[in-house]
Amino acid sequence: MRLLDLEQAFENHRDQEGELVRYFPVALIACVEGYFRMAIKDLIDSGDPYLSNAEKPASATKLDFSLLRAIHGKTITVGELVAHGVQLSRFEHINAALTNILDTDFLKGLETVTDRWAHEVMGQPVAPILDNPDGVFADVSRTFELRHIICHEIPSAYEIKVEEVARCFESCVTFLKASDEFISETLYPGSPLTQTDMNIAAGEALEATKSELDVVANKLMARLDEGEIVAFKKSQDHWHQYCEAWADFVAGERAEGGTIWPLIYADAAKATVEMRIHEVRGYRRLSDSPSESND
Repeated sequence: MRLLDLEQAFENHRDQEGELVRYFPVALIACVEGYFRMAIKDLIDSGDPYLSNAEKPASATKLDFSLLRAIHGKTITVGELVAHGVQLSRFEHINAALTNILDTDFLKGLETVTDRWAHEVMGQPVAPILDNPDGVFADVSRTFELRHIICHEIPSAYEIKVEEVARCFESCVTFLKASDEFISETLYPGSPLTQTDMNIAAGEALEATKSELDVVANKLMARLDEGEIVAFKKSQDHWHQYCEAWADFVAGERAEGGTIWPLIYADAAKATVEMRIHEVRGYRRLSDSPSESND
């Protein structure tokens, strides 16, 4: 969202030479860094192999006071910790961090990544997002240099042309688009693109989770006596009513929810079913031995 606002602001001021244009590289790099910290967090928190691959960038994280202050009193994930502490002040840092975590050459991967929406939904020919990868990478690297000059040196001693900023702007946007496509396909290969496909996938995921709950519930009932089974089934009936009511509450009125309503409903219900699986799987009577399990 911020990048879209930044693009609009640049279009409104790109014809103006002067101080204002100098600060677009600063804002651009803030967007780039922010995106990659979020991407690093998501990759690591998705689990192995990315969690294990994060050992090298994690070992370089300095446990200084700024980091301690940022996490004070909070519960954080490994991904959040590494993403907060990893150094991303240069283009090379981004490439190194993502290459380590993905265990593949990040920039090489970007050279061939395509826009699935463009060719799967819009019917456009399959083509790489980056038609000039080396040029894009050089421009993004230059944007980092401009940010450093503006923030840490004497910018008035350098001539920063609007044309160069415009080129860097376009390259940074394209670089982020290619990166997002590459990382999304890494985490969620072949994920649905249209709202209809998303709704169908969410519904299927909900049904699969409900089936898992049925299996866990049957395992529990297999070790209950007749009276306990009746009580458990009664609790399940009440729980199903709660699950539907909670999902309805989260999704809101269907008439006002539009085409995304089924997705929101299914996601909310799935989260509730997952919690119920955890409850049923972890149930123990006082008389149960530690070896007895619903797994």
